[in-house]
Amino acid sequence: MNSHFLYIRSLQATEVLGRTAGTDWLASNLIKGHHSVVWDHPKTGKSSLINKALMQIKKGGQDPIVGRLSCFNVRSENALYAALTNKLFHQVANTLGEWEELARALLPVSRPEINVPRFQGEELTLIFEDLTKEATIELAHFPQALATHLNKPVILVLESFQTLVQTRGSVCSDLCHNLSKLWKSMDKVTFLLSGRGSTQSSGHSIYRELFDYGKPFYKFAEHIPLERIEEKEFTDYIIRNFAKAGRVISKDFAEMIYRKMEGHPYYVQCFSDLCFSNTKGYMNQAMFERATEELLEIFRHPFENICRDLSLIQIHFLRALADKEEQLCSQEVLQKYSLISSANVYRARDALEKKAIIETVRKKPVFIDPLFKLWFTESFIKTYWIP
Repeated sequence: MNSHFLYIRSLQATEVLGRTAGTDWLASNLIKGHHSVVWDHPKTGKSSLINKALMQIKKGGQDPIVGRLSCFNVRSENALYAALTNKLFHQVANTLGEWEELARALLPVSRPEINVPRFQGEELTLIFEDLTKEATIELAHFPQALATHLNKPVILVLESFQTLVQTRGSVCSDLCHNLSKLWKSMDKVTFLLSGRGSTQSSGHSIYRELFDYGKPFYKFAEHIPLERIEEKEFTDYIIRNFAKAGRVISKDFAEMIYRKMEGHPYYVQCFSDLCFSNTKGYMNQAMFERATEELLEIFRHPFENICRDLSLIQIHFLRALADKEEQLCSQEVLQKYSLISSANVYRARDALEKKAIIETVRKKPVFIDPLFKLWFTESFIKTYWIP
């Protein structure tokens, strides 16, 4: 039977739970021409929030030109300009004649070749070769030229932005300064930048390296934080979706799902789906525990890979954190978890932050991934031989 829980794709606007205030904030910014940035950890609902905000703009009677691009496989400045231009062409031109007319009007210097599809599923594509300096400038300013030409505002949504502006974990300063200067000059184009706040390779948030004081994009865009989806809204949703298939889950079990996943939207949906699959009529404790085991098994391999690269001190640090120790540098904790010295604690904390396993919230280290925390506590530690 098909699941009623959605976690294998970004949610459409009507499927997004909660986050009304964030949606209103983001939609208002984009309508007013205020650049915005949304960053958070993977699978926390960034794209779904953007879907909801763009739908709200459309329902409000606004009619901007929206170009949406994933920067995941864009690795240079010129490639970005070419990809954005193609995205915008697809939004405003349908036939080959319209593409040719628009290219003649707005790209007279770069004069791109238009690749005509030969097979079903292919699309018209602009091809740029041997761009001169003048042609590159023309291409870079195309979004502004298009907005002026059609007398319509343009909204450009750049997702996975961090992959474009970093090389080997470091920010490409020249590229960032070029883009910041260029985009600030466009008064008819609004930018929405989005991406994961940290990765296993880059560690701490690359977006802070871009938007903090003195950084290339300082004061360029307003940060829109992702709201937490309220427990009641999520538990009501879980109960409702069970009922659609004639199955029953109590409020207590729905709350247990939410709390065990600490409200993480992707994991709550995934865990709910496993509970749903294990339930034939009424959800019970055995079904809940079976779903928990299945969830931990699904993610066992990536979590084992994370732990494989940890030093003994880092593992001991995480054990103390999982046990909710508050005073990590106290003699009692240092001795109990074989951390030896406070210097080791600080080194382990810094290394784990760089590996994007923990982050510091209100001056306290916490696990970033609630499911990794659960697996580490209930699977790894229980089978780990402490030297």
